[in-house]
Amino acid sequence: MPSENSSPSELHRSMTTFFRQFEARSAATDIDGLVAMYAPSFLMAGPGGTQVVKASDLALAIPRRKQLFDAAGCRSTTLRGVDETRLDDRYSLVRTEWEWMFQRADGTTTTIAQPSTFVVDRAAGQIVCYMNHADVTAAMRERGLLPTP
Repeated sequence: MPSENSSPSELHRSMTTFFRQFEARSAATDIDGLVAMYAPSFLMAGPGGTQVVKASDLALAIPRRKQLFDAAGCRSTTLRGVDETRLDDRYSLVRTEWEWMFQRADGTTTTIAQPSTFVVDRAAGQIVCYMNHADVTAAMRERGLLPTP
C-alpha cells in the first residue's frame, strides 16, 4: 500500500509499461489478462460508431479476432508508440501506434500500422475507453490478406 508520502508517479502506472504489458498479453493470447486491463464496462468507439462493451463480451471477441488475424497471416503485433496526456489526477488520454506484420502464403510480408486511443484510469489500472481510428480489417482486405465480402 502506498504511503502518504508517495509521489504521484509512484501512485500511478507508467502508460508505456501498461501498454507493453498489453502487447505481451496480446501476443500470448492471455484472454483473462487482457480482459483484466479493461474496466468491467467500457466505451468502444470506431469508424462504425460507439457502444458500451462488457469486459465479459470482450473475452468472447478476443479468440475470434485472433482467429481472423491468424488466418490472414499475422505474425506479430508491435507497439510502436505511446503518447500520454494526463487529463487529471486519475485519468490519462493515451495515443498509441500499433504495427501488425503479416506473412502471405508466398512468403512475402506486409505491415499495417494504425493508431488507437485509450482513456486509462491510472488508479484502477484499467482502460475505460478504447477508440480505434481505422478499420484494420478493411486495411487487411486492401492488401489482399482477407477476401472482400
